[in-house]
Amino acid sequence: MRYQLVIDFSPVYELINSLYKFIHHKQVKNLFLQDDWFQETQQKLDPQFARQLADERYEVLHRINLLVWQYKGDQTADAFLTWLQNQPAGDIYELLSPWVDSIPGNLGEIRDRMVYLLAKWNEQYFQKMDSNILHSLENDAEEKERLLTTLSPIDLIEEATNGLRLEETEKVKTVILTPQYHYYPATILDFHENICTCLYPSMRAMKVANGEVGGKMYSLVAITQALADSNRLKILRVLNQYPANFAEIHKLLGLAKSTTNYHISTLRRAGLIRAHHFGRSTAQKYSLRTSKIEKLGEQIMAFIKGEK
Repeated sequence: MRYQLVIDFSPVYELINSLYKFIHHKQVKNLFLQDDWFQETQQKLDPQFARQLADERYEVLHRINLLVWQYKGDQTADAFLTWLQNQPAGDIYELLSPWVDSIPGNLGEIRDRMVYLLAKWNEQYFQKMDSNILHSLENDAEEKERLLTTLSPIDLIEEATNGLRLEETEKVKTVILTPQYHYYPATILDFHENICTCLYPSMRAMKVANGEVGGKMYSLVAITQALADSNRLKILRVLNQYPANFAEIHKLLGLAKSTTNYHISTLRRAGLIRAHHFGRSTAQKYSLRTSKIEKLGEQIMAFIKGEK
């Protein structure tokens, strides 16, 4: 069954992503924004608020991106937070229940806590962010909207995510595709009841934040580092012969599962392999992105020559 692809942008998505990135920085590895970004950001925060984020024990409002998607008011962080604060717990439940099976009973308390955290974060970090990054995310979404007229939803998602392929299943009826910067180069993928949210890493935003040359250099470094390991080269050789699942790759390498997963993730984030998802956050199989590898030599020479 073919799903509907919805390209959606709102700065509120990035407000939420940036806060989650700060809170969970120790758990999320191999991203462009790492310890230096965390330290610099922490120094800009009010010390009391920084301590609250470090000792965050409250349950956050899960699936909040589904609320952002359904919000139709003024697309600013302040307007969204005002709207969310004024939503009765029962209305929030109604907005989430078509897609979320398990919803906490204390929605009012969770909403208040989430609004407080996001409002403080907006004031102390997000409003001070380079506005050009947000403009680039919006432009990226507009570009993907145009591409949707020439590419199939599956192919467009693969291009946007640099290798994620969301296969058609009976389960997924709608995919919401949104550009993001703070988790670059990772894709944030969540499956709910009949709907999937896919927040893809925006190279356009990366280039705006770090310069055209810096963005291209980071992409090339990720690719060349992914190739600089014998185990990852073995994975590429076998995927050139046939698509394989995790168990088959694990057996081929004979390494610990965590190590195997690391090698696969490195190749996937570099865009050298394709991860096939069938209605689940975990990929069911992997295949080789042959065209990506074939163009690598041209990409390297273009960078060295300074070509656009």
